[in-house]
Amino acid sequence: MSLLIIKLGGSVITYKDSITPKPRKKVIKQLTCEIAKLYHHKKHDIILVHGAGSYGHPIVKRYNLHKGMKGSQQILACSQTLQSVSVLNTLVIDALLSKGLPVVSLPPHSFVTQSASNFTGFDVKIIKEYLANKQLPVLFGDIVTDNQWGCSILSGDTVITYLAQKLSAEKVIFLSDVDGLFAQDPKTNPKAELIPTINDENIHNVLSSLKVRESKRLDVTGEMYGKVMSIRKNLRGIEVIIANGLKKYSLSKALVKNGRQTRLYFASSVKF
Repeated sequence: MSLLIIKLGGSVITYKDSITPKPRKKVIKQLTCEIAKLYHHKKHDIILVHGAGSYGHPIVKRYNLHKGMKGSQQILACSQTLQSVSVLNTLVIDALLSKGLPVVSLPPHSFVTQSASNFTGFDVKIIKEYLANKQLPVLFGDIVTDNQWGCSILSGDTVITYLAQKLSAEKVIFLSDVDGLFAQDPKTNPKAELIPTINDENIHNVLSSLKVRESKRLDVTGEMYGKVMSIRKNLRGIEVIIANGLKKYSLSKALVKNGRQTRLYFASSVKF
C-alpha cells in the first residue's frame, strides 16, 4: 500500500499559546475518528507525527533550550520538557487506542542524536517492520541528545521530511490551525485569499509574497516560508497538503481533494 504521513500540528492538538500545557481534547477525539476510518479502509500505510505545542514550546523558550544545555537549570528543564511532551504523546496514543488502532509510540529522543542542532538521520528499519505488521507508528517533535550542545530540538517537520524520503511516501498532510497557505496573513486579515495550489509554475510568486510578510515580523509567515522552502527542496515528487485540523473532516476531505486546503507538488525532475 502507498504510504501516507500525517502531521498533527501542535497548534491543532493543543492550545499552543497557553503558558501551561493545555490539550484540545475534542479535536484529538475528532481526528482520531478520521484516522481510524483511514486505517480501516486499508488503502494506505500510515505514519503519524505530532507537534509539542503548549507541552513543549513554553519551557523551551523560557530556558533557551533551542540553544543547547549549558547549566543545571537547563539540564532539569530538558528532563521536564521530555516528560511534558511524553504526557501529550500518551494522550494522543490513548485516544488512538480507544478506536482500536494498533499504534506504537516511538519517542525520537530514544534513538536520535544531533550535532550542534544538525539532524543526522536515523535507522528506519524498525519503522518498516511496524508498517509490515500493519501497525501505526507515532513519532513527535522532541528534544534529543546533541554531541556538541548536550541537547537540541528535533522538529516534527524534520522527522516527516526524512521519513517521506527514506520510505518513499506518496502523500504528506500537514494539519495546521489555518486552511492552508494564504496570500496574506489570515489571522490578521479575514479576507486573505487562500492559495489552493503551489507548484513549479507559481512558486516564485508565492515565495516573494511570503518574504514580504516575513519582513513585517509575522511569526506565522516565517514558519510558512520555511515550510514551503523545505517542501520544495526535500519533498519533490510527493504530494503535500496543508489543511485546517481544527475543522471537522478536513483530513478526510484532503484525501479526496475536497474543501479548503493548499496542495503543493513539485516535479521530481527539477534540480537545484
